[in-house]
Amino acid sequence: MAEGRQRGRRSLALAGFAALVVLSGLGVGVATTAQEETSVEAPPPPAPSAATSGTAPGTASPRASSSPAVSRTAGKADPRSARQQIALRRANGAWPAADGLSGVNGDPVLDTSAVQAFCAARGRPCRVAQTYTDRSSWETMTSGTGWTFELFSGFDGVLVVSQGLVPDGAPGDLGACAAGDHDEQWRAFGSLMRRHYRGDSVVRLGWEFNEQTSSWRADDPRTWIACYRRAADNIRATNPDVLLDWTINAHNTPAGVCGGVSTNCYPGDDYVDIVGIDNYDHYPWSPTKAAFDRTAARPEGLTWLYDFARAHGKPFAVGEWGVVPTGDAGRENPDYIQWMHDWFAARASHLAYEAYFSDCGEGGVQSSLFRTDDACRRNPRSAARYAALFGA
Repeated sequence: MAEGRQRGRRSLALAGFAALVVLSGLGVGVATTAQEETSVEAPPPPAPSAATSGTAPGTASPRASSSPAVSRTAGKADPRSARQQIALRRANGAWPAADGLSGVNGDPVLDTSAVQAFCAARGRPCRVAQTYTDRSSWETMTSGTGWTFELFSGFDGVLVVSQGLVPDGAPGDLGACAAGDHDEQWRAFGSLMRRHYRGDSVVRLGWEFNEQTSSWRADDPRTWIACYRRAADNIRATNPDVLLDWTINAHNTPAGVCGGVSTNCYPGDDYVDIVGIDNYDHYPWSPTKAAFDRTAARPEGLTWLYDFARAHGKPFAVGEWGVVPTGDAGRENPDYIQWMHDWFAARASHLAYEAYFSDCGEGGVQSSLFRTDDACRRNPRSAARYAALFGA
């Protein structure tokens, strides 16, 4: 989001963590194609490298447990394994179809039941759930965030965890992170994922680092990249199955962040498994398909970053997206749902996953499609379009 706009869409996820607790080298190969319209060949099996195993000196690197043994079936992809699911063959032209990873965040609670309620309303089960850690301290965002996984213990799909690089309100800790002062905490986070049978999951590490109000905003690209790399190495040291998703905020990178271009903060292919974007219909919103295409093609746009991912041989993800009736559009925009769906379908063979963002939080984007309680602004035409396109 542009400078001066709130990160309201995550107010739901970040403001109520205490209440939620009470309530309760990319091994994946995605084959490239000469033309986006063609289907893909079966991708090669995972091929771990020194970079992807990320073992710190003197640290053992046990193979991560992806999910409980009961979920494993010979000859069949584990529904909880991000690696296996992303590696499934998908043909361009349809989304989500049989093997597309499509889902949502938990709203109003970051848990399995909220995700399932959304997906029952759309008419197709979710195969991916997007969630967050608590970031009130180093402890709560690493070793103390077991509840993040416990609330999705019953979710039989891929888990995507958005994880900051420093606690909220502590941007000064980026330097200490870069110097290695928090390596132990990052190793603890990797171990925590494995203990909860979610080693083989996606972590959106330091997501939206180019957003003006982010506590881990990349004002100093060198320091930010060093911190990201330390975190990546140490998470991988105890959890080599993790997939790291480097995600930007769409449409704008302030001049003082990453030199005004988000890709100046790319930490390198050895430290990134998936390239991703959070792409909302605001600032600017898309009144027409031509406007949508122009915004997507411009620097910091959806197609612009997708092309960057392809150039680096990485699959692409859209971890958050949605209509924003509270933004510059001033209303819901069901056509945006259509254009996003068509964009996903045209690039299905290289799309790792996408997750709609549902929000009814005060001061948030009010992007909810299916909630009907008084806290929510209704978006009935967008909900109907989404169900028609993303449902069974």
